[in-house]
Amino acid sequence: MISRLHPSYRACGMVALLVIAAPLVGCSTYLQTQEHAERIITNRQRQTARLQTSQVRQSPAIESPSKRLPDVESVVSERPVDAYVREALERNPGIQAAIAHARAQLERIPQVTSLADPILRAVTRPEPIQTAAGDVYFTFSISQTFPLLAKLERSGDIAAAQTRLALEQLNSKRIQVIADVERAYWQIYRVDRNLEITRENRRVLEDLSHVVETQYEVGDVPQQDLLRVQTEIAKLRDDERRLMFQRRTAAAALNRLADQAIDRQIPTINPVNVIAVDSDVDDLIQLAANHNPELAILNESISAKEAQVELARLGYWPDLTLGFEWNYLEGRDSFVPPINPSTGQRPAYSRKSEVGDDNWAVMLQFNLPIWTGRVEAAKREAHQRLIAAKKEQHDTENMIAFRVFDAWSRVQAQQHTLRVLDDELIPQSRQTYEVTLTAYQSGKSDFVALIDHWRRWLDFELMRHRETVDLELAFTDLQREVGMQLLRNESANNERADSAKGASQ
Repeated sequence: MISRLHPSYRACGMVALLVIAAPLVGCSTYLQTQEHAERIITNRQRQTARLQTSQVRQSPAIESPSKRLPDVESVVSERPVDAYVREALERNPGIQAAIAHARAQLERIPQVTSLADPILRAVTRPEPIQTAAGDVYFTFSISQTFPLLAKLERSGDIAAAQTRLALEQLNSKRIQVIADVERAYWQIYRVDRNLEITRENRRVLEDLSHVVETQYEVGDVPQQDLLRVQTEIAKLRDDERRLMFQRRTAAAALNRLADQAIDRQIPTINPVNVIAVDSDVDDLIQLAANHNPELAILNESISAKEAQVELARLGYWPDLTLGFEWNYLEGRDSFVPPINPSTGQRPAYSRKSEVGDDNWAVMLQFNLPIWTGRVEAAKREAHQRLIAAKKEQHDTENMIAFRVFDAWSRVQAQQHTLRVLDDELIPQSRQTYEVTLTAYQSGKSDFVALIDHWRRWLDFELMRHRETVDLELAFTDLQREVGMQLLRNESANNERADSAKGASQ
């Protein structure tokens, strides 16, 4: 009896081995991907590259331009906008949604690498099957399908690549939120500087109004000069009110990104020095090729599709199903043959049916992948999707290279405009206004010329801060396309910026 059970022991051992080996296929993939995911989710530190700015154009100073940089360990100088960036990275609902999506995608790995549920089968027969061993009233069976382990591995690779893709989408969302915060911040900065200049010029015109009023009272100037200066003052007051409404809108945009009350007050932003960006555009394009989040997303998409191609090639391998079946038998009276008249004896007969011994069986089955058209179509589909992903990656590389070049060109153009404003236009227009004011006070110039020169000086002052904001916005776009925070060297620019600030004052 024991020797008859040995095959069942061997079959059970094989089933147990497959049951243990199959989950291990996805376990290591899940743990590795989970560790990587938690590291990305919990780390909000931005990758950085320092731009060496000097009289001679230099390249970004990085350790290894051919691969993604490690997390920054050095302390980066704090900027006023960084506090709002940290707040948005912690509270932004879009980022939280991307984190939840990545964690949800991670849980796909154990699902696609797990075995299918076993099938339990129970059959009750009101009319039993009569066999020589007895009547079969009840049958119980259990079976488990075991796909090729390589299929589970490839399915796990696809899910892991899709999880990494979701993590790159999280990085992309963070970079986009950072860019949006900086854009909102610099819009507030622009409004604050315009308000500051508008108020200063209103006070200048109010002082001038007292001079004109005094001269009008003694008959040295016509009434139209007094009315003109009062009109300009009223216009500046209206500009102040309009700018205040614009500031509320810009502050609301910043608060929305940080998931704060829409009417939370944002303190006035102090003036900043203009920091030049002097780096080679080819090096910036190389940085973008290694760190741009859109390209990172496409890289993971290609990894998933490569695993899908390998999975499609395994379509010809059948899936194995192992099972065990047990039949319950009840004994019945044996058939007793009649006595042979010739011999006067009863023939020999079997009494086995009276015992009713149960029987069992080990089942082995597998599918036959004979419909090759389906498998070949799946292989062609996976191959074409891989080609499409690679072509999309190439197209995106070209687009990102263009966007980097466009942002870099705008940065260079804004820097040139600021140099002209600081070194020529603002000092000259201010000097022209002061000379005209002196001439007007001595009766050698008319009021129209004085107002025109004042307006030109005001326009250049406003233009300088507008160009400063446009420079920072272009630099923000450049950082977003590169996928890193670009650190500029302030020491090379402080002298010119301080001199420009003094001339402006």
